[in-house]
Amino acid sequence: MEESPQDGAAPDPRRWWVLAVLSAALFAILLNNSLLNVAIPQIVRSTGASISQIQWIVDAYMLVFAGALLTAGTLGDRYGRKRATLAGTATFGAGSVVALLADGPSQLLVARAVMGLGAAFVMPGTLAILVDVFPAPERARAIGVWGAVSAFSVAAGPVLGGTLVGHFWWGSVFLVNLVPVALVLVAGAVLLPESADPVPRAADPVGALLGAGTMAALVYGVIQVSGHGWSSPSVLGALGGSAVAAVAFVAWERRHPHPMMDLALLRKPAFMGAGAGNMLLMVGLAGTFFVLTQRLQFGLGYSPLKAGLGIMPSAFAVALGSVLSPRLTARLGVRGGVTGGMALAAVGVLVVGVVDGGYPPVLAGLVLAGIGFGLAMAPATETAMSLVHPDRSGSAAALTDTMQELGNALGVAVVGTVLARRYATGAADLPGTAGRSLHDALELADRTGGQAGTALASAARQAFDHAAAAGLGVAAAVVAAGALLAAFLLPGRTPPPAGPGSAHEVETVPADRRSSPVE
Repeated sequence: MEESPQDGAAPDPRRWWVLAVLSAALFAILLNNSLLNVAIPQIVRSTGASISQIQWIVDAYMLVFAGALLTAGTLGDRYGRKRATLAGTATFGAGSVVALLADGPSQLLVARAVMGLGAAFVMPGTLAILVDVFPAPERARAIGVWGAVSAFSVAAGPVLGGTLVGHFWWGSVFLVNLVPVALVLVAGAVLLPESADPVPRAADPVGALLGAGTMAALVYGVIQVSGHGWSSPSVLGALGGSAVAAVAFVAWERRHPHPMMDLALLRKPAFMGAGAGNMLLMVGLAGTFFVLTQRLQFGLGYSPLKAGLGIMPSAFAVALGSVLSPRLTARLGVRGGVTGGMALAAVGVLVVGVVDGGYPPVLAGLVLAGIGFGLAMAPATETAMSLVHPDRSGSAAALTDTMQELGNALGVAVVGTVLARRYATGAADLPGTAGRSLHDALELADRTGGQAGTALASAARQAFDHAAAAGLGVAAAVVAAGALLAAFLLPGRTPPPAGPGSAHEVETVPADRRSSPVE
């Protein structure tokens, strides 16, 4: 029986190929968070979907994805992380085929839900296998690549989607999924190592249902905010239901002899500094991309594709920050590396929001924000995973991933709400624009024509620009709050105190309880 890298054995010589396979899987599932948006007009025309159906088609993926993450990570620990990752990839691919061939909104909705279920098994598996296969000296670098792929996927979604829809038909946004799916299934079957908890815990179906209900209701409520506001019945009902389910989940898990989630993790300052810090970082990143794609189009007149290309440099900046991260962390410690990275990201987002002068300031801000993101994410993620024994790495990865997905949803909801309200306030005094979106106001300006139309369009764009600056200011403040949280809660140069069953206590854990390959 081969020992894992955590136990001091020689690392797997194929580990960098393993990382390539895991990166392909991660790229596919995160790409689909934003890939579909640019295809919505064509889907409406081709399938006759209503606005309500379109909303569910878009949201179904994230709802099922976020809701199933905790359960999927636990099942990966129990039955094998390779099995869970490959099964999730196959499910994701099957959903993509159904979506590709769908001839109505109902089929497309079901397909997106199936894709979200598959993605929930893939994402924690990629991080758990990565932690298992890479030795400690290389793990930060590998997690940096994992984080860079995550950011690149988010940034590439609008670009790739716009290119495909512009040259082919709306179904091509699902066809592109099949290439990485095939690669992962074939190469993963050969390269990915199998590991699981050698003493599987008893199943916890009640905890799984309560956990899924908590996250699905929470994400649904957050998604609804941008269209209905925080005080709408649907938002309050979803958030209230999530709170009730969360209380029931915690109460159940405390009494269960083998809980699905280790609640003690949430009481560890280092885990909260890493996990909550990463969540706030994702709030800022998602909110920035949401505002900036619109600002580039409405303010600078970019096409959707060109706006997506304008955001792409941030992905390469994340890769650069990920490369530099291990050196910075070695010099400053986890606290210094994560805090410094988040502070730099906050400055970058602020530059994007407040500095005027066309695209060059936007580019400078994106590069700063991307480098900061890359510097912070890898050491924060590694710290969170280091607090858990390798036997439970799947459930720990799922909890970390859940917090990041919640950050994505919150970024659009919070920053989008600020954008919408500030624009509504700024445009309230413009003739005929009260209650209208910027797009509608610009169409009204075109119909008005002449100097009056030009003045109206200019005033509407100015109101939107001020609103975008306010939204990006909030995004920067959220990331800065993450930096403060990291500064107070993360360990410095010394490792965090080991908790019961943590990775830092691996030598005190009996050999038969250590992570081992599954035959």
